Amino acid sequence: MTDDYDFQAALRESDGLVEQIRPILAGQNPEVTGTTIAQLVAIFVAGHAPPLRETAQRLLMDCAEGLVPIMVEEMIEAGRAPPEWRQHRPRSS
Repeated sequence: MTDDYDFQAALRESDGLVEQIRPILAGQNPEVTGTTIAQLVAIFVAGHAPPLRETAQRLLMDCAEGLVPIMVEEMIEAGRAPPEWRQHRPRSS
């Protein structure tokens, strides 16, 4: 990522792509959805020079982890998840 990287701007821009992809993944079984996302992550990571791949993957996963609470709230508000899903269990190291 460059020094002028603007996470909020990138997030706003990515919202449109996510809305295009969401209907394609809707109704797929979790294994297909997960494997599809894994392939997209692999494309993203492979697109970086070898010395940058570990950092790119870590930053991507940190970003996703930070977005989980936001997505959970959206799911609860839409009635697709129960309020108990707000509870967060830290990852074990």
